Amino acid sequence: MKKLIAPVLLLLCISASAEQSFKMSLAEAIDYAMQNQPAFQNYKVDQQIVSAKQLESTAKYLPKLNGNVDFRDNLKLGQIALEFPNPVTGVNEQRTIQQGTKYSVIAGVDLNQPVLDMASITDMKYSKQQKVLSALQLQQATVDLKISVSRAYYLALLNAERVKKAQKSVERFQKAYDDTKVKYDNQNALKSEMNRSFLNLSNAKYQLKISQDSVKTSKVNLGQLIGLPIDGQLELSDALPVDIKTASLPEYPDFKGAELSRLELKTETMNQTLNKLQLQKTNMLYVPSLNGYGYIGGQGIDNKNIFTKDKWFWTSFIGLKLTVPIFDGLQKVSVANQQKLVIRKNENNLATIRNTINYQLQTSLVNYANASTNLQLIKDNVTLAEEVVKDVNVRYVNSVATYQEVLDAENTLKETEFNYLQSLYVFLLAELDWKKANGKL
Repeated sequence: MKKLIAPVLLLLCISASAEQSFKMSLAEAIDYAMQNQPAFQNYKVDQQIVSAKQLESTAKYLPKLNGNVDFRDNLKLGQIALEFPNPVTGVNEQRTIQQGTKYSVIAGVDLNQPVLDMASITDMKYSKQQKVLSALQLQQATVDLKISVSRAYYLALLNAERVKKAQKSVERFQKAYDDTKVKYDNQNALKSEMNRSFLNLSNAKYQLKISQDSVKTSKVNLGQLIGLPIDGQLELSDALPVDIKTASLPEYPDFKGAELSRLELKTETMNQTLNKLQLQKTNMLYVPSLNGYGYIGGQGIDNKNIFTKDKWFWTSFIGLKLTVPIFDGLQKVSVANQQKLVIRKNENNLATIRNTINYQLQTSLVNYANASTNLQLIKDNVTLAEEVVKDVNVRYVNSVATYQEVLDAENTLKETEFNYLQSLYVFLLAELDWKKANGKL
């Protein structure tokens, strides 16, 4: 048996050491998520894709150079039949003539250079603006990530604080049970009072277990959100703020300033710009395009050896090609009409976003102010409820107060503490919403 204990302990130590432990503040959790969350990494990949597309659009206007070699071994040469007059008899005689040579090689290089292609020029403008859009989308994703991680982190802190409150509640109910049992043993309390105190202690322990489980699940949720490894263990280094300082709130929100800062508005404006460029590109397809081209190459032909100098015949040329669109079956007209409708949708989206920003500014201002007021009020109530519990417990020990008064005071304190934590969580979320509405995240 002793021989088995050592390997088991070693295995347990190895498995425990295999788990990675991470202790993070809120700022560190956000930074970690920006580096490790898979969904967020896709926005960075999108930026790289846009950069590659920008090079692709530029390449459309660069010269195109192609080389080609065509080697042919004519296994069986073709023949043609011709009639020639016989100079002696004067009668036409049919003769066959072999076509071509057994070997032939054609080798050359051709060059194509766009001189004037307005559609390609518009493509280059489009790719530049698309890169700006990708950067805006990354910024917007960063804001959304900050909000999501902050909410999850605050919830984990809230549950951790609930555990502390639940532990204190267990301690108080334990003391109340011990005092009641002493009274019962001294025949100064009824058995029903002792049973009630035991039941309240059991309920407090049950609430503590629920709070502890909530901490575990909220940490798991936060870890999954920031991209923590599966075997990672997360610890929070921050705590819920004790002294809440509300930012000075204006009487009226700054709508213009918020609209200039909100990324949603910038993103939709850029989408509209891109759609206008697409419409411009479609219209540019009606403009003639001019391309320069050139070729240099040669042909080698012989029945035996084509790699001698005298068997090659060279040619070269340059030229300009003008392409004038005349009629495409109204295809470009149809595409242009669709793009105009998409631009109209952008205008409607911009109006919707502006209305949403204004609504968020007004509601977040009211919610932030109310959350601050309610938090301070409930905080004062917690202090008062704690004093009541202390006073009632002292009077109960001295047989001046009933157990029902102790129970009522404990329940009031527990409810007030719960309301305070909930109000604090609501305040932190309201602060996030206010900053987001003003474009300050």
